[in-house]
Amino acid sequence: MCCALLYATFPGRKDVAFIKAKHGKGAAQNSRHTHSGGAQRATPPWKQVLLTLLVLVALLALLGGALWQNICYNRTHYTAEFYQIHSRKLTQSCRVVFLTDLHLREYGADNCELVQDVRSLTPDLILLGGDFVTYDEGTDYDNMLSLFRQLSEIAPVCGVLGNHEDELYFLDNDRELVEKFTAAGVTVLRNQEARYTIHDNVISILGVEGSPADFSNYGASTFMDSVEPQTDYDLRICLAHVPTYFPEHLENYSFELGLAGHTHGGIVRLPKIGPLYTAEEGFLPDYAGGSYTLANNATLIVSRGLGDSSRAPRINNVPELSVIDID
Repeated sequence: MCCALLYATFPGRKDVAFIKAKHGKGAAQNSRHTHSGGAQRATPPWKQVLLTLLVLVALLALLGGALWQNICYNRTHYTAEFYQIHSRKLTQSCRVVFLTDLHLREYGADNCELVQDVRSLTPDLILLGGDFVTYDEGTDYDNMLSLFRQLSEIAPVCGVLGNHEDELYFLDNDRELVEKFTAAGVTVLRNQEARYTIHDNVISILGVEGSPADFSNYGASTFMDSVEPQTDYDLRICLAHVPTYFPEHLENYSFELGLAGHTHGGIVRLPKIGPLYTAEEGFLPDYAGGSYTLANNATLIVSRGLGDSSRAPRINNVPELSVIDID
């Protein structure tokens, strides 16, 4: 009776051994009977390995599916990013829409979705950051010229060339590129200034061409040095395709807002870390998307752009249409 009570209270092999030690031979016989009747066969090692592999394959499939879905989404969608800039030089607020790095991409037939969104934002000024063409695709960029014509019906359009336009112009000898952009309604600034009067406010756009390495060689330095000093009444915006142009050279000059693109948001954006890589800064770059404060107290906005120019897909990096409200 004692043995039966202990077995019911402490089932299993260890408890049986305890009974054997306390109650002698009878308990030992009961122990042997229990052991032979309740033993379970161990899972073969190969089955454990197979189960582990199946779990890993399932997890990788889920991860790959989610990654592919993210890549496909980033090829067909964009987000409007809103920025707020304050200036005492304006008597009335002004809205600027900034587009860059489209690389021949279309959102809807003939970019009808993109044009509709820009129109609904009712901008006072539309600025372009370059790389609307793709060098490897040659001189067929009629869809971008159509986009420019549609945008110019909404608001004045002004911008700079990107490295892909420069490559078409200088390397492929597409000397008509600038003329085509101009005929489509774009004021192309190649180390030049344009002035607009918006709501009785004067807004000056400085367009700097090339990359930081070109600053002293192809006229950018001469142009920036020649710009007249700012007054208390004109707001000045500086455009350059490459964002590192600003901390390396342009922040030594006077303006309230800088706009750039080129980096495509770092291609891959890591959660809680940010952009992964750009050609100019390498891994974990400082200027690959977002708003920054320069040494001259100007705000620099780097857009993630609206398209892709290489085989590397965007990951966790939705394309961007930049909207800047200045008041």
